[in-house]
Amino acid sequence: MAITEFGKAIRKARIDINATMVSMADDLGVSVAFLSSLENGRKKISDDWVKKIENFFLKNNKEIKNLKALAEISNKVVPIDNLSFEQQMLISHFAKTRLTSKDLKKFADIINSLNKEND
Repeated sequence: MAITEFGKAIRKARIDINATMVSMADDLGVSVAFLSSLENGRKKISDDWVKKIENFFLKNNKEIKNLKALAEISNKVVPIDNLSFEQQMLISHFAKTRLTSKDLKKFADIINSLNKEND
């Protein structure tokens, strides 16, 4: 199985802090096989594991942006139950619309711009 976007982010961060999979697994108290299965999408990534992994990197002065979102995408489940009805409807319509990569980039730029305005 190919490495997930979640796995790519973790691998890059590990390289940035000069940590190995073995040292990270030891620090988290898990086997290398378990950590590898999270990176490769063979195991679902719980919110608890996202937090533990975030804390591991924060302890090493490294922040991974959007780690929870990357985990949700890797899990192929993005929860919407805590979103407003309008947001749920927008997601439903968006999921059924055929958009090009160029169109998706435009949407991403708009959303990023709105997020910056609201920060």
